[in-house]
Amino acid sequence: MNLWRLVKKSLGFYWRTNLGVLLAVTVSTAVLTGALVVGDSVRHSLMMMVDARLGATQLALVSQNRFFGAALADELSDELNVPVASVLRLRGMIANSDGTRLANRVDVLGVDERFFEIGAKEDAGDFWRDWTQGVVLNEPLAERLSVGPGDEVKLRIEKPGLMPREVPLTPDSDLSVLFRPTVRAVAGKAQFGRFSLQANQIAPLNVFVPIRWLQDNTQRSGRANMLLAAADREDSITVDRANAAIKKRWRLADAGIELRTLDRQKSLEMRSGRIFIDRSISAAATHAADGAVGILTYFVNELRVGDRTTPYSIVAAMAPADGRGSLIASDMRDGEILINKWLADDLRAKEGDSMEITYFVVGPMRKLVEKKSAFTIRKILPMEGPAVDPELMPDFPGLADADNCRDWEPGIDIDLDKIHEEDEAYWDEYRGTPKAFITLKAGRAIWANRYGDLTAVRYPAGDKAREKIERTLLGAVDPASLGLFFQPVRRLGTKAGAEGTYFGWLFLGLSIFLIVAAVVLTGLQFVFGVESRSEQVGMLLAVGLVPGMVRRLLLIEGAAVALLGAIGGTAAALLYTKIMIYVLSGVTSGSTMYFHAKPLTLIAGASVAVAISVIAIWLTLRRQVARPARELLAGVARWQFITAASTSRGRLGLIIAVIATAGALVLLAAVGTGDSGAVAGAFFGAGALLLTAGLALTSALLKMIAGRWKAPALSLGGLGLRNSTRRSGRSLAVVALLACGIFLVIAVEAFRHDPLAHADRRDSGTGGFTLFGESSIGILHDLNTDSGRESLVVDNDVLEGVEVLQLRVRDGDDASCFNLNRAQTPRLLGVRPNRLLNRGSFSFAGREAEANWNLLNSREDDDVVPAIGDYATIKWALGKSLGGEIEYSDEKGRKFRVRLVGMLENSIFQGSLLITEDRFVERFPSEEGYRLLLVDAPDARLEQVADHLSARLSDFGLGLTSARRRLAAFSEVENRYLSIFQILGGLGLILGSLGLGLVVLRNMLERRNELAMLRAVGFNKMTLKRMVFYEHAGLMLGGLLCGVVAALVAAGPALRSPGASVPYASLALTVAGIALSGVVWIWVAATFALSGKMLEALRNE
Repeated sequence: MNLWRLVKKSLGFYWRTNLGVLLAVTVSTAVLTGALVVGDSVRHSLMMMVDARLGATQLALVSQNRFFGAALADELSDELNVPVASVLRLRGMIANSDGTRLANRVDVLGVDERFFEIGAKEDAGDFWRDWTQGVVLNEPLAERLSVGPGDEVKLRIEKPGLMPREVPLTPDSDLSVLFRPTVRAVAGKAQFGRFSLQANQIAPLNVFVPIRWLQDNTQRSGRANMLLAAADREDSITVDRANAAIKKRWRLADAGIELRTLDRQKSLEMRSGRIFIDRSISAAATHAADGAVGILTYFVNELRVGDRTTPYSIVAAMAPADGRGSLIASDMRDGEILINKWLADDLRAKEGDSMEITYFVVGPMRKLVEKKSAFTIRKILPMEGPAVDPELMPDFPGLADADNCRDWEPGIDIDLDKIHEEDEAYWDEYRGTPKAFITLKAGRAIWANRYGDLTAVRYPAGDKAREKIERTLLGAVDPASLGLFFQPVRRLGTKAGAEGTYFGWLFLGLSIFLIVAAVVLTGLQFVFGVESRSEQVGMLLAVGLVPGMVRRLLLIEGAAVALLGAIGGTAAALLYTKIMIYVLSGVTSGSTMYFHAKPLTLIAGASVAVAISVIAIWLTLRRQVARPARELLAGVARWQFITAASTSRGRLGLIIAVIATAGALVLLAAVGTGDSGAVAGAFFGAGALLLTAGLALTSALLKMIAGRWKAPALSLGGLGLRNSTRRSGRSLAVVALLACGIFLVIAVEAFRHDPLAHADRRDSGTGGFTLFGESSIGILHDLNTDSGRESLVVDNDVLEGVEVLQLRVRDGDDASCFNLNRAQTPRLLGVRPNRLLNRGSFSFAGREAEANWNLLNSREDDDVVPAIGDYATIKWALGKSLGGEIEYSDEKGRKFRVRLVGMLENSIFQGSLLITEDRFVERFPSEEGYRLLLVDAPDARLEQVADHLSARLSDFGLGLTSARRRLAAFSEVENRYLSIFQILGGLGLILGSLGLGLVVLRNMLERRNELAMLRAVGFNKMTLKRMVFYEHAGLMLGGLLCGVVAALVAAGPALRSPGASVPYASLALTVAGIALSGVVWIWVAATFALSGKMLEALRNE
């Protein structure tokens, strides 16, 4: 008989023992491999999401509030030799026909067939062919509205103005337009319905419309604000190459710049459709040709000399020029002013008089701040020649097309009673001709704004002057400074998915105790089997087999069983993974997860499980096979192995216990009031050290009792305690299994918290706010002032005692727990820190609130913007810590870094980063208004306030939700992960209890001879059962005690936190259930061991 045949025979003969080993290995393999496959499935799902969001898109150009020529897509497509689609994207809101179902913050995408050809699958159909009317909704939006093809919907779309809404003189009415289109089709993922440039888990809400229809109905004919460049491979088109193509192909019209001929003035004039010319253009434009004259024209409230006034006039600031085109002499001072003859007559002014100009500038939230500037009249100009030039007034909305002064609607309040007949006569004859002129330097000082510092630039007319100027400007101006630059959205999306939390490691962590319990069971099962076969091992040694060969025989046998278990466990892992993927889809707001098992992962998981099992088996074989054959055949080895522990005095265990306890105390003493994660980590580490100390102390006590302890009197308890030391390894394994299981279950469950505890306090996660609102269109006015409420038609009585905090929003990746991707550029919120500081809103991890909010105002570097974020956002979603930085591009293509300087405790700001409003406006001047509202309303009138604001601000697409509900939603995700851990930990405890039962049963079966002797000398069965119970109940209670004490220390911060919601009742029931389970196992095992005929066991003794 050869070795392999002997292995085969042994496997069959000892099938009962091997079956237990096989099942234990199956469990450990299923959990370990399943965790890795979960990681692969999540990563695969994230990569599939990138394809669903982007199709074949590699690069994207996004300019939300700036519009360029849609034909630029054709130019770039020819230059790059790749498909390029133009898109007009506007914000909007939509409802079903009766208004009972509503969706705010939807993306309205004007597209054509090129868009769908980039993203739709080949077999997705062609509903976009010959599409001129109707809308296409993506599936999530259609489901929310419960509509389908043929249904009518109400679609309200933002109506972008000619001028930015926050520019002075811009009307703030007519912000949106309502349509009632019919749903043409519903687009699924195959039809590119999932399109989004943000790496977010939650599906976007998209409305697709024909681009020409959207352009025509929003007065944006031939314009777009997004380009998508597609390619089969990422390296076939680069950002640098695409941006170089823009520089080569762009035109001034793409920046809204127009060069027009002024025949009467014999000059060329450059104007912007945005009224104010960007500084990047104006700087180049004033040097584009000799004789260039920069002009800044403004509408002023009043011109005053003494007690005489002229209302509502145009004043022009001009640069001096030696030649034609400017009225300003090179020696004119900044404090001087030129006025025309009409104004001089109206004010009875003369040269040398002091003139005061009153004008409005727009502050935050369109607050009109009236300012005054004084000038000295230098000269009075005749009403002829260059002084009479209506073309100097830009096309101010509400002014340029007005037939008379009483038709003016310039976006500021006008007192029509101040306008007299002579003012009307001036308008009729001279239109927008300025009545006064100042130097350009003086004009810039008082009227320049974040959108620009010129309204026109004039050049002398000449041969081919237009071509020369345009060529010079196109070469001098970087189109990126106008928002015309590509971003590598495919690369960023892939990076976001690849760097997201790897759920393989996460689930390994969640499942670690279950895996450990299964491995320990594997070792216990095998060691029991080997010990029961000691006579066979002795026989093999006696007939001449060397110990190494016998050890190899048993190891091969165990490995074969482990391999079979791994095969079964791999199959079970697939089912385990599918269950976990289903659970995760619910945790991540219903986003679709796909099952994906890589063969390499399955092989790796099974191999690791086999290796762990074989190592556990090998460790049990070392001592057993080393015994002489005579001892093994006589069964003496068992007794010597049992009593071996008595030779040790447990000194090493005591040393380890002392060191671990000291380490825990040092850790607890060293931890300060840093961030909550560090404190929690320190306490958890201290708990783990105390658990180690408890187990080491248990080991030492077992050995010390075996070697030194002498009972003063014979008792059942004393016998039980003494017997527990005979197999100190088994006893310690039982204690360790139960202690580790209880420690993990209690410590983790204690971190489950109720975010709504104290949610009404200002230092809580709600900041003391009751409502959280987001709008589709930016709200321009201050909801805390009477004038702001009046402008928004909001009832002052309803908002009495209500405080509203309004924040600016720059959309970005969701960095909350709802997104499994690693956010690359999280959403930015512009806030005024003093408002939150004065309220005492929110709590910080680490420093005091005042120190944190003040850090936002620091400005050490213009290219570094301080930011504050939620703890979960910074630590988990971004994988950063305080001091970490994230790179952004502003709307002019300039790179800057956002530095994390503070962390909020669990808050409603999760997913976003907070920066000061001033720094926000510097980087994103075109982000108009405030799209996020925090409302602090009395609880008694909360519903009334919410309904009133939702109704009055419905045209802005405002959606309000309870701040408590938002906070609870974030915590619910965390608690769901804890629930998964609890389930897996509970399964581990079940295996731990099973291990306890196996140890008891094995101990009793080995000692049947001894029990029979005790029966023979007069002990009855009940007495022996009690002795067995005391022996193993002490181990069980020791394990529970070690685990509970260590867990309470580890969970210290959670137990003391304001939002702690520790389920003491369920934890107590868990501990009681484990204790009861252990009692049952002990009693059943003792009953089984003492059943049957004891005579044969007595003869063996």
